[in-house]
Amino acid sequence: MTTWYVRPDTSHSEIRDGTSHATAWGGWPSIVWGGAGVAAGDTLYVCGAHNIASTISIGNHGASASSRVTISGDYAPDPGSMKVSAAGAVFLLVTRSHTTLDGLTITANTSNGLYLYPTTSLVGITIRRCKFHGGIGGAIVGLSAVNGQNYADLSITNNDFIGGSGGPLGGAISWTVAASGSPVSTLSRVTIHGNSFTGCAAGRAVVQLRLEDGANLSSKMADIVITDNIFRNCATLGMEIVGPSLTGNPSYYGINTGIRITGNKFYDMTNTNAAFNLGGAMGIGGFGPSLSEDFGSNVIARNEAYRLIGPSGFLNLFYGTYRIFDNYAEDIVASQADGNGLLFDHGCDNTVAYGNYFRRVIGNEATENSGCGIMILDAANITAYGNIFDGCKVGVFIGNKKDTPQSSNLYNNTFLNCSFAGVYALSTANKLGHLVRNNIFTAARPVPSAQVAGGGWTGESNNAFHRFGSGVGHTVQAPHLGVDPELDSDYRPHSAVHKRTGTYLGGKDHYGKHFYDPPNIGGVDDVSATPRYLLMKP
Repeated sequence: MTTWYVRPDTSHSEIRDGTSHATAWGGWPSIVWGGAGVAAGDTLYVCGAHNIASTISIGNHGASASSRVTISGDYAPDPGSMKVSAAGAVFLLVTRSHTTLDGLTITANTSNGLYLYPTTSLVGITIRRCKFHGGIGGAIVGLSAVNGQNYADLSITNNDFIGGSGGPLGGAISWTVAASGSPVSTLSRVTIHGNSFTGCAAGRAVVQLRLEDGANLSSKMADIVITDNIFRNCATLGMEIVGPSLTGNPSYYGINTGIRITGNKFYDMTNTNAAFNLGGAMGIGGFGPSLSEDFGSNVIARNEAYRLIGPSGFLNLFYGTYRIFDNYAEDIVASQADGNGLLFDHGCDNTVAYGNYFRRVIGNEATENSGCGIMILDAANITAYGNIFDGCKVGVFIGNKKDTPQSSNLYNNTFLNCSFAGVYALSTANKLGHLVRNNIFTAARPVPSAQVAGGGWTGESNNAFHRFGSGVGHTVQAPHLGVDPELDSDYRPHSAVHKRTGTYLGGKDHYGKHFYDPPNIGGVDDVSATPRYLLMKP
């Protein structure tokens, strides 16, 4: 376990054997790799400000999982940085497994700052505590995805990503499997944790792990974990972890396996300039259950978002099965369609959302399919309960059925100040597959309680609608129609006709209280504590 040093040039000493700061190697090309140089278990300190005029690469150091090589910029007397000074494909190239990059400052130019390129497999790369300044035209950290390139145990943690414009794809981190040429590339056991992304722009997303529509379906992602990152002032979607997503092919379900997205925060995310105009917090798709025994369910939880602009809204889900809970978002707008709280899109199946809290889901005022608390398109077996939407254009939007059966069970939610409709269903929806029961809806003005094109909907019952006008194409089956639920600041109803009197059946509300039969109404139970909560356990 030897410590080595490299400085920008040869001016510091005539003796440059790399064994000390005083006798550091002079410039990256002079580093000795393997054998008598940087080898398994060693640390290489990058000292001083390095000017990179042509691509530099990490040599063959022979590291292993139990004996890694660390390349560090964290030598306190002389911290290390790399600035790409030349245009074109110039970057730090990583082709060696079991390498840790730690505490470096890297500034890109017109391509990537750091580029990972497996010869076949790249295993055990760790990128931590680095500061990256983006350039123009490529993701700051790029992952090549040509045929036969595979990644496993990739960890990107506690880094700062600042600025840059990533061109048509990802801005900060990007792995994109192209449809053209049908390459096969895989990602397994990837962790992106504790990073900050500030002012990163791109055509699609800040963090993009994506199989293009039409990509070879042997390309896959498995066990992706994205936690506790902060996104600020980025002119693009926060994260797009999909594959593939948009062309409406049922075979896309479960191409990928295992995803966990928790504890991330998004602030002031805006639209891109791309034709599809991506923007918002998260677009996730293609994930079936993990094949790893200890990974658990696909979870999207405890994320927060403030001031989002873009069609992806807070969360746009495709082709997979997910559990969505304890998320918070406010001030969601769009310059076109969508811009919703929760959008269950093509191929989403057996997904449950509970305990989520949204405020001011505004969308696009000129577009009916926008600003919805819950939007269901070509999705099946969707369950949502105990969610709060305080201010939305449409409470529940049931849209086009295309390739898969379409169905949902939406109960005990609260939708407040709806400005277009409480429930809106298109004629192309499979209306017989949707149950909307025991919810509270209030209107900002006398808009339709339910606007149903084509009629024939029998799945609405026992909801509370207040301040709405008449239904259009549907007669509301609501015994509490027109009665003010008298909600307090915790969204608990105080109206006598809304209070439940039944016995416990199972399930929980937004605050973890239990559901009863006859049911309570809305997303929050009407009292904070009763003996029944102590006697009856879920």
